[in-house]
Amino acid sequence: MNNASTNRSTFYSFHSTGEFGRDYYKNHCGPTALTNLVVTALQKQTGRQLPDDEVRNIFEKIASAGRRRLIYNRRYGTTDLFIWFYARSVFKMMNVSSLLRPVTRHTISGKNARRILAKGSYLYMELFGHPKYGWHQMVIYDVDAEGRFITADGFSPSPVLLDDSSIGRGLFLEIRHS
Repeated sequence: MNNASTNRSTFYSFHSTGEFGRDYYKNHCGPTALTNLVVTALQKQTGRQLPDDEVRNIFEKIASAGRRRLIYNRRYGTTDLFIWFYARSVFKMMNVSSLLRPVTRHTISGKNARRILAKGSYLYMELFGHPKYGWHQMVIYDVDAEGRFITADGFSPSPVLLDDSSIGRGLFLEIRHS
């Protein structure tokens, strides 16, 4: 990572689905991905790491909003078709709409991902039939010095590095941030 990338990465959030609602939530990678984006924006804005209880409260608000709007369902997960609307409403609800804004969806490829990351955006990934993740949603923040994608995959509570051949197929939503 370059120096600007290293400074930004201090605030990246890498929370996993295992941290939230163990007895109640299932298939909650979408709310977890949105939680990571919101927490990243808030940490960048405040210049501090958010405590775990605050992160859990953010997740709960995001998952509840998805359930109320019939976008997230415990049994089936988050409806890919409505990701843009879900992200926009969550960012507004969490008062980070001036910091995060969903833009357009793109087909996943290393070239597309790097092009959008080079603009300074994040990627909200919608994977279809991935060998490791299956049908899954997660976040890519940046690339490291070796060109691997810095990912909050929702499985690991720390960064996961993926190369072009392992990012999978599907779509991603560009999330512009300030």
